[in-house]
Amino acid sequence: MSSRNTSIVINSCLIGTGLLAWAYAAGPLTSNRDIALAPNPLGIKRSPYGEVFAIAMQGGIDQAFHEGVMGNNIRDLHDLDHGHGDCHGHEDGGQNEVQDAPSLKIRFQNTLTSLSNLPLVRTNPKPAAKALRFQLRRNAEDKLRFAYDLDPSNYANYASLHFFLTEPSVGTRPELTDSSLKLAEDTIAYCLKDPNDPRPSLTAAAACTNVLSLMFDDRRKAAPKYTISQMREYLVQLDHCIARYDDISSRWTEEKSWDLLSPQRIAECQDRSDFIRKIRDAAEKTILIFEGKITNSQASN
Repeated sequence: MSSRNTSIVINSCLIGTGLLAWAYAAGPLTSNRDIALAPNPLGIKRSPYGEVFAIAMQGGIDQAFHEGVMGNNIRDLHDLDHGHGDCHGHEDGGQNEVQDAPSLKIRFQNTLTSLSNLPLVRTNPKPAAKALRFQLRRNAEDKLRFAYDLDPSNYANYASLHFFLTEPSVGTRPELTDSSLKLAEDTIAYCLKDPNDPRPSLTAAAACTNVLSLMFDDRRKAAPKYTISQMREYLVQLDHCIARYDDISSRWTEEKSWDLLSPQRIAECQDRSDFIRKIRDAAEKTILIFEGKITNSQASN
């Protein structure tokens, strides 16, 4: 055998041995969840762009939710067959006033709108079958999970995903306490890292109220898993989130940062803040009842 053939054989054996060693060592590494990295193309997840995409996805999620849970569509064929506005006339005082024929540009725009809405319309007069509604709920749940990964601080997406996980009649993967508790803890840890925006603190506070609710439900079992001291810890965490929101919100007022948001967004934050504070007061009374310091009648007053 020539020296060249000998070299080829030796190199091939070395390469084969290396591949076998790599395959043997890769098995434990791939099964180790501690070093598993979730894919994040272009770094979109948990970035400012991810925050925008998480908001933009809410329309599609809402559509899938209505189809899968409510069994109907947001749009119907009437919206496609008849235009909106004054281009086809309007009704006034019981009499139809004929308007001028719409321009070619308006008719073309209406046609494009109708075509874009066609995938959202059910033409089958029969209600969706159980399997189809399950698949639609699964689609909504998957989109919610992806939207949450884009921006865990988004209040609406987090609350909706928690609802899917804890409500067996809605979610397609009912995981109840364990997964929803981890989701809440991850959300709290992520949101409290932002020192400049008050809105993530509201999301963290909502996660605290969800954990307390899970603990209260667990208390009804014959052998409760969570103690009253653990409930107190999350109540303190909830107070911290509310205080953090108030502090950053005050800074935003001084810096006029609130003026950069729309009135609808500002009102939304205020409504959520008021709601969380009411839940907080109710949670404290519930803990006092468990401690035997007050009765149900006193808590209702």
